[in-house]
Amino acid sequence: MKNRSKAYIRHQRERIIRKKWSILKDVMLRESEFMPVRGTLNKGKIHCSCRMCRYEQYHSIPKAKHKAKLKAMKKEIDDYVYFLFSYFLTSFLVCFPVKTL
Repeated sequence: MKNRSKAYIRHQRERIIRKKWSILKDVMLRESEFMPVRGTLNKGKIHCSCRMCRYEQYHSIPKAKHKAKLKAMKKEIDDYVYFLFSYFLTSFLVCFPVKTL
């Protein structure tokens, strides 16, 4: 575990609180009298299922790691198809040589 300074820990805590506070205020449209105490927002999650917070999941946009795996699989399939095509083409030419004039 890395040694972090107290200033770093305070900064990260305030950053998370600010993010969750803005979600509650701007997305969930909570008014100030119904907002929780700011210090309680540093732990846990705010379970927001709006389209803005879950944009990638709502619109079925794949994550980068899934895109990379899919690209690798497509390349592997293309390489295999190219191998089969070249193998059968050479075997076809061996069996039926082309006559030249």
